[in-house]
Amino acid sequence: AQQSVFSFVSWPFSLKLCWAPIVDSVYSERVGRRRSWLIPVQLLCAAMMILSPAYVNGMLERVEVGGLTACFFCLYLLMATQDIAVDGWALTMLSRRNVGYASTCNSIGQTLGYMVSFVLFMAVNSPEFCNQYLRWTPQPTGMVSLGGFMSVW
Repeated sequence: AQQSVFSFVSWPFSLKLCWAPIVDSVYSERVGRRRSWLIPVQLLCAAMMILSPAYVNGMLERVEVGGLTACFFCLYLLMATQDIAVDGWALTMLSRRNVGYASTCNSIGQTLGYMVSFVLFMAVNSPEFCNQYLRWTPQPTGMVSLGGFMSVW
């Protein structure tokens, strides 16, 4: 049941199609169509990545699935909004003959970023991996917690 609750986190990326028309049509002419969304989204993401690690570790220890879901849902919503704005920006910047490559490059970049961050986190969070490959003296925990990993990024 808790996994199904946490699966709500991925909804913003699944519902980008519904959210994209708003991101494309609501903007400040003074700031610009894409920057009207990118600047506040980046600032909010930075604030969440700096402030939430202190709470995430505690929620993990207490198994507060609702709080974790809300935190990561907000972060995913911001990331989905950024993705919409960046996609639109890429389409306006690229020449007509290169527009077809935008989606491919975006997909490759997202997949590589996901793989690297997931594999890297799992390695430095694993006591077994850290004790075998990264430490001289074995420890009962990994080198980085989820909150610590979030604050690095």
